[in-house]
Amino acid sequence: MAATTITRSLVQKLPPLPEGAVKHRIFDDRLVGFIAEQRQTTVTFYFRYKDARRRQHEVRLGRLGDVTVDQARRRAEQLKAEVSLGGDPAAETAKRKAVPTVEQFAKDRYLPHVQETQRAAHNVEAYLRKRILPALGKKALDEVSAADVADLRRKMVAEGLAAGTCNRHLATLRAMFNQALKWGLYEGRNPASSPGMLRERHRDKYLSPAETQALVRALDADRDETAAAVLALLIVTGARRGEVLNATWEHVDFERGLLTVPLSKSGRTRHIPLSPVAVAILQRQHAKRAIEPDNQHVFPSARRPGKPVEGVRGAWARAKKAAGLPEDLRIHDLRHSFASALANAGTPLNEIGTVLGHSQLSTTQRYAHHAPQRLIDTATVASRAWNLLAAPASTPSETEKQNAA
Repeated sequence: MAATTITRSLVQKLPPLPEGAVKHRIFDDRLVGFIAEQRQTTVTFYFRYKDARRRQHEVRLGRLGDVTVDQARRRAEQLKAEVSLGGDPAAETAKRKAVPTVEQFAKDRYLPHVQETQRAAHNVEAYLRKRILPALGKKALDEVSAADVADLRRKMVAEGLAAGTCNRHLATLRAMFNQALKWGLYEGRNPASSPGMLRERHRDKYLSPAETQALVRALDADRDETAAAVLALLIVTGARRGEVLNATWEHVDFERGLLTVPLSKSGRTRHIPLSPVAVAILQRQHAKRAIEPDNQHVFPSARRPGKPVEGVRGAWARAKKAAGLPEDLRIHDLRHSFASALANAGTPLNEIGTVLGHSQLSTTQRYAHHAPQRLIDTATVASRAWNLLAAPASTPSETEKQNAA
């Protein structure tokens, strides 16, 4: 086709398309690659160029009416300069269009990845479904800003969520964007890299010896023997609920006094030491195996053959009430109480951490204040080494006592 200068007057006076023709293209003779495409009712402007590999591309500049001829020409000139400097406008546009929305990425890529690599994938799914996706799901990954993350944080706080719950949502969001960047799904930064984590205050709820004894008596009298045995074992081992509920006989070693957890929360195998009381609880359970000998679960379900017990919430509520314990006492507080008892008995923190299966000593550190006298004695060592302590008062002799009398 012959080239001509594309002007405002030219496109305004274009004759109708010949019968049967779908479109007619006009190539500008002043700017190579600038094109006006006429269709039955519209004129659209394009810029054509070749990339570094000599592949031809076209970039749509806009329709007449949305842009003027002069605006389309200026944009074509900008793109031509960009190409001359090694750019590829069409590739950049395609890359932006290829960026998935937060919802698409979460459902198609991130959740399957989490389900393959994390034991707590169900928590991640819940954080996404309940709050993250309703707030950010429709935006492309590269459209989410730090302000969007701050808005989500404010909404969760206004909703009255606990600081820990808010932080788990924010940590999920941060991890998701880190993974998207790692996989090269968009360019930029992580908008949740510094989401403003809230200060968490750990609940300090621990059972006293008297309360523990009352709870054990209540469990002994509960009608659900299996659920009561689960709770009793939690009391005397400090184990996590899932570690006990899912225990199987192949991992119980009576001879060595160990319950093995093949895959713990830290992702490693751990061994729970069993006290004589814990061994007695397990031996009573073992004596019941004749009822369902093929069920390998230590605490079998009464309703689902071959499966572990479903839960212990009913027995827990009844036992708390019977023992006169606070309604807000959680099953997980049994683990804290166990650790507190060890600390009060003077057990070193590193040993407490080993028994509880902590991967970091900092996690165990929260129980340090439960052995105050031991810590005071330790702190006193320095004063004694510097001879700063006053000499103990001498005990009066029998003669001095008689003279004083």
